[in-house]
Amino acid sequence: MGWGSRRWAKLAWAAVAALGLAALPAIAATNAAEGGNEKSDSTERGIRFGIDREEYDAQARAAMQVDPVVAAQLGAIRKVTLDEAASMDEPGPDVLVFDVEGSRGKGRVTARFITVSATQEALGPGMLVMADGTRHAIEGDADALAAEDGHAHDHEHDEDVEAGAGLFTRQAQEAAQRYPLIRQHIGQITTFEIDTDATGAAPGMNTFVFDVAGDKGRGRLQADFITVDAGTERLGKGVLTLADGRRLAFEGEPPGEGEAADEGAGVDDLFGDMQDNIFTRQARVAVQRYPLVQQHIGALQTFEFDMAATGEAEGVNEFAFALVGDKGRGHIVAEFITVDADTERLGKGVLTLADGRELAFEGEPPFPGEQVDGDVPETFARQDGIFVLQANAAMQAHPVVRRHIGDIREAAFDRDASWAAEGERYIFDLKGSKGQGRLEAEFITVDADSERIGEGELVMADGTRYPLD
Repeated sequence: MGWGSRRWAKLAWAAVAALGLAALPAIAATNAAEGGNEKSDSTERGIRFGIDREEYDAQARAAMQVDPVVAAQLGAIRKVTLDEAASMDEPGPDVLVFDVEGSRGKGRVTARFITVSATQEALGPGMLVMADGTRHAIEGDADALAAEDGHAHDHEHDEDVEAGAGLFTRQAQEAAQRYPLIRQHIGQITTFEIDTDATGAAPGMNTFVFDVAGDKGRGRLQADFITVDAGTERLGKGVLTLADGRRLAFEGEPPGEGEAADEGAGVDDLFGDMQDNIFTRQARVAVQRYPLVQQHIGALQTFEFDMAATGEAEGVNEFAFALVGDKGRGHIVAEFITVDADTERLGKGVLTLADGRELAFEGEPPFPGEQVDGDVPETFARQDGIFVLQANAAMQAHPVVRRHIGDIREAAFDRDASWAAEGERYIFDLKGSKGQGRLEAEFITVDADSERIGEGELVMADGTRYPLD
């Protein structure tokens, strides 16, 4: 299936997943029978829409975007314009004509538009004529046509939609993980599940709602997700609601290089909040406390968040800031550890001075009563949690585990060792039909329902080691 941009495909999928409304006519003709989608044959030629015109255009756009022929030829749809006069001249009460501009070209779609529900249109049979005259037949949405004709439901379309939904969820999680506010309060994301009911009720056509949990905490994310290309989503404006009820509004990531941005929305507009929010203020206090900064920078006069350098930083807790003080200027990249709702602590990092000198430092020691690295937080993965269940499935499916452990009969999650392990490694003691051993490996989130095993090692009870290639 050619998803193209998927911006509108996401809207269509979320509406299908979230709502179970009875089908309602989206357009009706002037003087047409109640519930009909007929065009007016009177002297007042035109099309009357039963819903807001802009909303109907969005539904039609979504229907065209998820069609494989349209997506393949036009790419990401940027603009649709209904040609009412041409639509009126077409036979059939629900045949419409749209001029469509996409990332790959321009064309004209003439096709049936089938009302599935109050929030969804489906594309029926028709024709796409490109600007150069090339013609491409459109078969239309098989499910919508089958439902219309009373035929048996065909699950192939559902499978395509589910695959696209899983891909979107994974890309949305990657976008959320990049964002500093998420890294600060949620940490490394372990679960990321869409709330279809809340998504359906959310305002905005690109707004989605996810329940998210990580190694620092959990919360609910409601935000716009902007499709950059077929492999990337960008986190837009939204709100992160933490488990303790705090609501943290944010502006999202700025448009990437070469990405079309909204008029008047520059990086400063989109990221002004990162220069002055609770976290940056607490980070500034932590940096100002540190003796090395006092020695070389002095009293801070400006403290500016560096989004680009933060994105390139290795750790999920690392942030970058440009510093100017009464003694000098520089650039700091360091870990910031949340002590409590009011305090950040400066961790390990590097202060680069204006003359190019790089001064590595270890950061502040843990505060009295602060949870230190050796303590496993309550939010970290548990034996009976969803992550461990998904990890078990990934281990059972792995060929090295199957070869040497066999069918897994017991998988004990070593929570303390996993918390202390480097990177995203997790440790399990396994017993199976062929043997027993200890597995230490990276686990990579594929989507909301599955994990896969990355680099790692299986150590058998007799000490034999097998890499998990």
